[in-house]
This record gives sequence, structure tokens and C-alpha cells, in this order.
Amino acid sequence: MNRLTFTGHETFHCRHFWLKKGYDFLKEDHAFNADDAVVKLGVGKNMVASINFWMKAFNLKNEQNQLTEIAHALFDDQKGFDPFLEYEGTLWLLQYHLVKSETASIYSLFFREFRKTKVNSQFTIQQLLRYLTRESQRSGSSVAEATLKNDIKVFLKTYFLERKGGKELEDDLSSIFIGLNLIDKIDGGDLTEGELYQLKVTERRELPSEIFLYMLLDQFAEEVSISFDTIQVNIADSLGCNAEGLEYQISNLCDKYDFVVYKEDAGRKEVQIKGSPDKWDILEDYYNAQVYNID
Repeated sequence: MNRLTFTGHETFHCRHFWLKKGYDFLKEDHAFNADDAVVKLGVGKNMVASINFWMKAFNLKNEQNQLTEIAHALFDDQKGFDPFLEYEGTLWLLQYHLVKSETASIYSLFFREFRKTKVNSQFTIQQLLRYLTRESQRSGSSVAEATLKNDIKVFLKTYFLERKGGKELEDDLSSIFIGLNLIDKIDGGDLTEGELYQLKVTERRELPSEIFLYMLLDQFAEEVSISFDTIQVNIADSLGCNAEGLEYQISNLCDKYDFVVYKEDAGRKEVQIKGSPDKWDILEDYYNAQVYNID
């Protein structure tokens, strides 16, 4: 097991405009650890560190603080597909990269593993805390309970909007994934361990086919045949998409692209990708359709 990592966000969830701000900052050859970073970014010192963390967590910069291909593809002022996150497909794209990067371990652990241990993907904060504690110990990490609690707090604020007012509501509304409606609070039930939350696992019919195909080509680059179960674990689970939804997405791709073939033989389901389709071309198709309102 890889060593798990927690914290780094300075207890700030990622705001909607932070990734563009971080992208522009790095593109202008600024450094997050420079003395003038606070002035250049226009936020406090802890927020500077948080933006730096989220840029890495979303795979928008690498270990050498260089911007990645997906960062340029999305946020460049001239050629970027969606610099201001106007399209829902971009949010699903970022959700996929957040889980895939595993920089913030709680996201990959939650979507790929933890929620499957709970009935109907329902959980309490205490249950998630105990799970993260066990997993961090198994990985050889020594993580304080307070650190894990902060990670859980930031995790929930990333997806769930509490009913409150004032500045807290304004901050939460700016959270990057509120619009995806992935996590909700469940009324009633046994509340002996606190409030009950649920990951909404559905068919995700709202997920654009082109965005899903990009994920497929990105995750399984150079692979010709990919098993259904492998796609479920590496992509669908990251999106709260169930097996029926994965079947739906694959069927759509087969109807739309002749280079995608779905086969089932002796109980083995697999997707075959013929030729060498370019994932960036697929993304461009999606965004062109949004701009020109093409169905």
C-alpha cells in the first residue's frame, strides 16, 4: 500500500475560482513559496498554501511545480476549454482527476473503497474517521485524529452545502463540487454516532459521453482491451456511478464512436478501443458542442 497523505489544505476546501487563480499565478512564473505570493494572489498566507495544495491534488501541477497538460487545456486564457468552470462536464473531469491523483488520500479512499463497506453508501463522520485511522495505520502513516477530522470536514464541505447563513454560506457556495450533488445528509435513522450522510450512487446519465471517453483514454492509455470491472473501479466509482450507469455510458460510446467495441464472452465483459483516438480531440468535441449548443 502506498503511504497515505492527509492535510495540506490548511483546512480550506477548494473554492470555485482558486484553480484558475493558481493556474494564472504559475503561468506567470510565480512561486507559491515566494515572499510576494500573498500579494500576487490576493489571499492570506494559509490560503496561498491551500491553493498550492489543490493545484497538485487536481493534477494541475506536477512535483516540479510545472503546469500539466490538463491545466493548460482547461484554464489557458486563449486556448483553454473552460477557464471559469462554466460547464458541468469540467467538474466531472476535475472530480476524476482528484480521485485519480491520490494526492489527497481521503478522496480515493472514500470513493473507491470506504463507501462500498456501508449499506446504501450511507455513513457517519465517526465511521469515516475510524476507517481513515485504520487505513493510515496500515499504510505506515502516523496521523493525528485532529488531522483526520479536519480532512473529513474539508471533504464534506467540498460536496455538501449545510443550511446556514452569512459568510459561512457564501464560503460554502463557492465550493467547487457543490453543483455535482454527490453527497447529501439523510434525515432520521440511528443517530447514536452523529448525523448520517450518503454518497448518491446513480447511473450518472448526466455525465457527458465525451467526458467519460476522455477518462477512459486517459486512464487506460495504450491499452486495447479493458475489463468492465477495471473501468468500474478506476473511473465509475470515482464518480458515484453504478454498474448500470457504466453499461449505459459504454453503450452510448459504442453508438457514437465506431472505434469503441463492447464485448461479453463467457461472462467476461470488456471494452476494446480500436486505433489511437486522441483524448484531447475528444475533449475539444465536448466543449465545441457546449459553445455552439450542439446536441
